[in-house]
Amino acid sequence: MDITQRAVKGATVLDLKGDLTYSNRAAFKTAVEQVKNSNCRHLIVNMEQVRFVDSSGLGLLVLVSQTFKLQQAQISLLKPQSYVREIMSLANIPKMIPIYETEGDAITARAA
Repeated sequence: MDITQRAVKGATVLDLKGDLTYSNRAAFKTAVEQVKNSNCRHLIVNMEQVRFVDSSGLGLLVLVSQTFKLQQAQISLLKPQSYVREIMSLANIPKMIPIYETEGDAITARAA
């Protein structure tokens, strides 16, 4: 999994490329820890290029969401592919983490 980090209008975006699975969990956790340690108030996880998410990946997203909520911060998901979105829906992820179609929508929702 390739992960790049960038700052946009009061948020940090993690652009993921590859699969969010058990075998890639360490890279994702490391990237999230770096963002969290920078006192980020809004993490946007861009999932546009994520092909597959397994139960471990779903669990990591929920854990990150809970951790950020404890710090009065927020996590948003951006543009998951239809197959990934379906897996997330089956696991009720959208009830815990908002999903947006555009980066602008995610940023605007946080500001509101």
